[in-house]
Amino acid sequence: MKRKKLRELIAQNNIEFLPIQETKMEEISNRFCWRIWGSDDCDWAFLPSEGNRGGLLSIWRKSSSYVIYKVVDEGFVGVCLEWGVLNHKCVIINVYSKCDLEAKKGCGIGWWS
Repeated sequence: MKRKKLRELIAQNNIEFLPIQETKMEEISNRFCWRIWGSDDCDWAFLPSEGNRGGLLSIWRKSSSYVIYKVVDEGFVGVCLEWGVLNHKCVIINVYSKCDLEAKKGCGIGWWS
C-alpha cells in the first residue's frame, strides 16, 4: 500500500527527487524502483538496511538529470547531479542517523565526540 501512495504522490506532484528513509530492505531492484516511480524514467542509489533497521533509497527523474557521481557510505546516500535545462550542479544527501548515542559516536560525525 505504501508503494502505491508513493507512486500517486510522485505523479500528482511532478516529483523530481525522492529520498526515502527506513526502507528496511536489504536489496532493491530496478523493477522495484520503476514500480514506485511509475515508469523506468528514474535512476537510484541505495544503502541497504541492517536487518530491520535503516535503509536509504534516493530516486530521481532520469530524463531531467545527469549523474556526475553517487556516494553510498555508512549512514548516507549522496548524489551529485547536473539538473534541469540549465544543467545546474547539485548535491543531495539522504542521511540516516542511528538512534543510540554510542552508534552515533562511532559513525565519524565530529560533533558527537
